[in-house]
Amino acid sequence: MSWLRIVTRGPARLSAAALLLIQGCGATEAPKGPAAFPGPEVVLDSGTIRGVADGDVLRYRGIRYASPPVGELRWRPPQPVARWRGVVPATTSGPACPQASDNPKESSDAEDCLTLDVTLPEKAGKKPRPVMVWLHGGGFNAGRGADYDPRRLAVQGDVVVVTVEFRLGVLGYLALPGMSGGGTFGLQDQQAALRWVRRNAAAFGGDPGNVTLSGESGGGIATCGHLTSPASRGLFHKAIIQSGTCGTVLLPNAVSPGTPRLPFWRPLKETYAATRTAARQVGCREAARMPECLRAKPVKELLKLTGYFAAASYGGPILPVAPDKARDFARVPVLSGHTSKEALMMAGVMSLLGRPITDANLSGLLRQGFGDQADEVTRRYPRDRYGTANEAWAAPYTDAIFSCPHVATQDALAKHTKVYAYVFGDDTAPPFIPTVPGFPAGAGHASELAYLFDVKDKPINLDGRLVPLTRTQQSVARDMVTAWATFARTGTPASSGKAWPRWQGGKPVAHLISERPGSTATTSPPRCDLFNRP
Repeated sequence: MSWLRIVTRGPARLSAAALLLIQGCGATEAPKGPAAFPGPEVVLDSGTIRGVADGDVLRYRGIRYASPPVGELRWRPPQPVARWRGVVPATTSGPACPQASDNPKESSDAEDCLTLDVTLPEKAGKKPRPVMVWLHGGGFNAGRGADYDPRRLAVQGDVVVVTVEFRLGVLGYLALPGMSGGGTFGLQDQQAALRWVRRNAAAFGGDPGNVTLSGESGGGIATCGHLTSPASRGLFHKAIIQSGTCGTVLLPNAVSPGTPRLPFWRPLKETYAATRTAARQVGCREAARMPECLRAKPVKELLKLTGYFAAASYGGPILPVAPDKARDFARVPVLSGHTSKEALMMAGVMSLLGRPITDANLSGLLRQGFGDQADEVTRRYPRDRYGTANEAWAAPYTDAIFSCPHVATQDALAKHTKVYAYVFGDDTAPPFIPTVPGFPAGAGHASELAYLFDVKDKPINLDGRLVPLTRTQQSVARDMVTAWATFARTGTPASSGKAWPRWQGGKPVAHLISERPGSTATTSPPRCDLFNRP
């Protein structure tokens, strides 16, 4: 489980570790269901593929949507796929894009990774189905799209689901002057996948005129960024942003004591400087030959530089301005939300590392995290309001990193388009990380993913036993899938037979997703006057 890669050996390791928080740690194993049989052939714009019939779904895996970004194509915008002859089997998902990990099962140096998987109901649709494109979590330097099994979304929601692999870290976000598209290659891969969907969705019974871009954590942050990218205009028609939005920034200590403040957007000039520093560490010192020198380095050597490239760059054609400051964005319906106790997952990681939050260190950690605001944070989040020090620490971190940035984004979008908001507040949700005995349960980061995706081998508890969804949780999951699919189909989420209320700036109305299916709550905003300051 790569979100346990918390290490502090130098700047590259430090930043990579911190961003594990945003990796959407609820990835599921590749589907293992009933025996798979050869599926029907599909003719794409680049050639013919044959997938597999897997029970109630058809799966087409490992489909190239761009040429391998290797050799001279490393650190270049994604290029079209060469056409092929004959029928290519699409039965195995492609590898994760290169990423560093102390766990060999989660490490990858497979640079030829620009593939996607398509999952759709086995039964033929009467009319074209909505298409949902999923961007995995992992910050901008970890994760794998194929780890998310969308069987339930596809079948219950009657939609076509596309999961995507895209460049990460040093290979996705490095930049030097004169490097076309530098600092945004991962985002450009996602745009290439969306263009592929526009050209090929109809071959799978999907509607290329009804595409919903969605993502969680790092994928949610990227989805929000695409709302502001001129190059993404017209490539999707709705957006779902989960647990990470345009204004999400990791605060100090967000993953473990000592980790720094980490934004997900930075100016190109900062990325140029980071690239020069990183390049010198692998022996590429001459400015004129730096791109050539770096392209000659093996992937494993480059992955040591991951921590320098945890943010996408703005100031170029893909992101002209920082997404959280953008005033020009796509006017498409948006579904946006987060879990009620996001940062409780981070506190759980610290406990697992033997660095638990206690009453003895709570004040110091808050001061390191909030600086001059620490006294006000302590006053407005009094310790006696929470059962444990973990919960007292997690509450302001949840609001500052997740809740309030979502409120700010929702308010800005709602002035121009339809916005729907939710809070996933099922405190009975099974944890997506192992937990130490006695750790407080709660709806932490990524806990909602088990309700949207088939989860066969996760989540687990510390002794390795599976924690399946209860009957009540399964009911909540059915409502969530219905809401997500209804939004993808119509632009308005609905569950339990009722449409959700729209978000109105200054009048926070959010749908509360809890163990009480279909319940709705008018929620008071978190203490965002403290965190959403200019």
